[in-house]
Amino acid sequence: MKITGVYKIKTHEQLKAIADPLRTKILMNLVKNEYTGQQLAEMLGITRNNIYFHLKELEKHNVIQVVRKEEKNGIVQKYYRAVASRFIPDEHLLPSEDLIETSRQVFMETLEVTRAKIVNAPASSFALNSSNETLRKNIASTYSLRGNEESFTAFIEDFKVLLDKHFVKSAPEGSGENTEDTSYYLSLISFQDDDEDITIQ
Repeated sequence: MKITGVYKIKTHEQLKAIADPLRTKILMNLVKNEYTGQQLAEMLGITRNNIYFHLKELEKHNVIQVVRKEEKNGIVQKYYRAVASRFIPDEHLLPSEDLIETSRQVFMETLEVTRAKIVNAPASSFALNSSNETLRKNIASTYSLRGNEESFTAFIEDFKVLLDKHFVKSAPEGSGENTEDTSYYLSLISFQDDDEDITIQ
């Protein structure tokens, strides 16, 4: 199966397969890169038996696939990868409680990945520029905005255009990318929030 940009979830069984919080974590990691079951078990802090059970379920429902095999010390290692970079449900699956909880889990996992990136980033990532205090090298902001659904959709499309205008997507190691470029990590989370009274503790 060829890796595509978007994969459409067509059955409730597929939706339930990725609704499990642990499987959501596995799938998000396999969207970013290919990993063996052993590597995923170490990353997520779970047993190999547990990880292989979940990998088998995801593979059975055609949302991940084995992309290559490698022999090490007489043992064949399977490398898994998500079949697409983004998953969307077919219209007949909407609305779905499984989909809602899967989406919520993806948002939470995005926050966890961002937190890990911040914790492990070098001190230079947060240092001010002594020679030019107005030159920004990072940003941490939250916004509470009002608008209609059409405005929000238009903003997302404009944002994609803006990204393409100023940046190039990170290329795999050894692919000949420009070594003079600096690598930036950008995390964007946006959703309808009807509870405006939540305070940060």
